[in-house]
Amino acid sequence: MITRTESTMTLAILLLLLTSETSAFSTTTRRTSSSQTIRRKTLPFFISTTTPTTAAPENVASLENSISPTTIVSNESFLVVDAASAAAPEHTISSMLERAVGKVSDDRFHLIPEYSSGKVPRLFSSLTYDEITGQAQHVSGSVLGAAALICGTTIGAGVLALPQATAAAGFLPSSFAMISAYVYMTMSGLLIAELIMNQMGTTGKTGTGLLQLYKSSLNAPLSALGSGAYFFLHYAVMIAYFAQGGVNVDGLLQSVGVGGSVLEAVPGLGQAVFATVCGLSLYATRPDAMQKVNNVLVAGVGAAFLGILTIGAQTADFGTLIDPVNQHPSQVVNCLPILFLALVYQNVVPTVVNQLEGDRTKVMQAIIAGTTAPLLMFLAWNAIVLGNVAGADLGGMDPVALLQQASGGQVLGPLVATFSSLALVTSVIGFTHGLLDAWTDVFKVSPETIEENGENSKLKAPLYALVFGPPLLLSMANPDIFYSALEYGGAFGVSVLFLFLPPIMVWSERYGEEAKPLVAKPMVPFGKLALGSMYKIAATLVLEQGAEKLGVFDYIKEHFLA
Repeated sequence: MITRTESTMTLAILLLLLTSETSAFSTTTRRTSSSQTIRRKTLPFFISTTTPTTAAPENVASLENSISPTTIVSNESFLVVDAASAAAPEHTISSMLERAVGKVSDDRFHLIPEYSSGKVPRLFSSLTYDEITGQAQHVSGSVLGAAALICGTTIGAGVLALPQATAAAGFLPSSFAMISAYVYMTMSGLLIAELIMNQMGTTGKTGTGLLQLYKSSLNAPLSALGSGAYFFLHYAVMIAYFAQGGVNVDGLLQSVGVGGSVLEAVPGLGQAVFATVCGLSLYATRPDAMQKVNNVLVAGVGAAFLGILTIGAQTADFGTLIDPVNQHPSQVVNCLPILFLALVYQNVVPTVVNQLEGDRTKVMQAIIAGTTAPLLMFLAWNAIVLGNVAGADLGGMDPVALLQQASGGQVLGPLVATFSSLALVTSVIGFTHGLLDAWTDVFKVSPETIEENGENSKLKAPLYALVFGPPLLLSMANPDIFYSALEYGGAFGVSVLFLFLPPIMVWSERYGEEAKPLVAKPMVPFGKLALGSMYKIAATLVLEQGAEKLGVFDYIKEHFLA
């Protein structure tokens, strides 16, 4: 009997086999004995442009006599380099590793040589002018502030779904999977930062957003795929947040005496109240004031979380938590969509690059620090929640809900409810701005111009309706959609937007035939190996989840493996 996990592994192996070879048209460089740099394409040794044929070994000697070691025969299709090197290809370990990993020639970094060499750390300088003195002052963002922005964005409502997603796999296998997801999501942010800095250097413009980046770096079909994935992810997450926020509001209404009869008479009342309060607050509050409110809410999230850890650790059964009997690695693949979704922060990477003025070192430090803190928090959260329900028969129930009923629940209950509500609100704020930026990009207006007294202020109300209307209606129609919406968003939105497209864009930029000039040195090591592993994992996840959602695995089991 072939299990679903074995089917998934077979699917992954087939995909890896199909895509294991690097592109035959990637550009490489080598140096001649006279230190002259020669570009060539890694095609078979063609000697004709009209009827390409591969030179047989016996013909190489004659070619050596007719082509000198430094002669380049070129045309519109390809470049043929000296036959001597073709006759004696290098097979050293270093050359094989270089071909597998890929190397970006130093002469590609000629646009801003001072920056590429590290003599000048930043791409531009942010200046403010004192109206009284008329003097300009340099205002540079801090690594700590940028890391805090990434951390706050990552710590959202997705953490609420982690225990339910990982309970079946067990704490140890799911922790390994979470660390792996963290590595790839951190790599994703670094790749996006590299793309943005290269675009800044080549265009001389700052303020590049994700959608604009995808449109300028991809062909039309992939650009459309990226835009679709962006909207799909944001709306799926907003639907989940409104659904869970409504559940929290329903509980609050019941606690103040609004009975179940009222809630039954008005289906979706909690979702409507939650979305309306969030929407009107964001609509009426200035962006700078909302940022201050968000900072207070994030502090509240941190305080509630520390309280949960302190109290929950006293009742957790850590022995049962790590008991080998409760570890089920075969179930890990099922929790990957939620793990990736919980670690999303890439929508603020353009802001971080701008705040840190394109300083490569500072951007790397901010991204790594800003993603490591949430990882540690998520691991601790999972340990506390699963440790308190270890050995219990969940029966499909959310472990977070069971945690509120555990020993000490009189304190844990309100703390978990507070943490859940604050995490939802802070997440809604971030994703609302993400959707507003996307829609203003579609309508080709600046986000700043839709605010009060802006030239496009009349568009503010319709844009907010576009952001809040669809997810509110869907969440009211299905208040229990929280987990499913997050799972779909992680499986298809995150996988495509942050794991599949960024490595493709970087691969094209670094190793494409055009050999475009670059500004930022590679921010993720191991070149093609790292890029290839990212998009292969993303493609495998999309195919596996798509097959599961469509019932392909169940159909195979029922008709072929029964």
